[in-house]
Amino acid sequence: MKLFFILLNLIALAFSVLWLYNSRDWEPLITAIGLVGTLIAQFFTGKKTKSGMRQRGGRNSKNYQAGGDININGK
Repeated sequence: MKLFFILLNLIALAFSVLWLYNSRDWEPLITAIGLVGTLIAQFFTGKKTKSGMRQRGGRNSKNYQAGGDININGK
């Protein structure tokens, strides 16, 4: 899916450069700059792995794992 969006961005960038070549105006320039920025961002973002919660406890200890705040003492 990422490759599809990169190819789509490259095609749009090629058309915006052609548009800039034919019409020297600010609108195709802004479009080309935005597409270059989007392309750079697509290369630097990747799949983020799920980081599972891990915890270790020593001897005679209890481990509590919660998705939010936890109150053990009931205070």
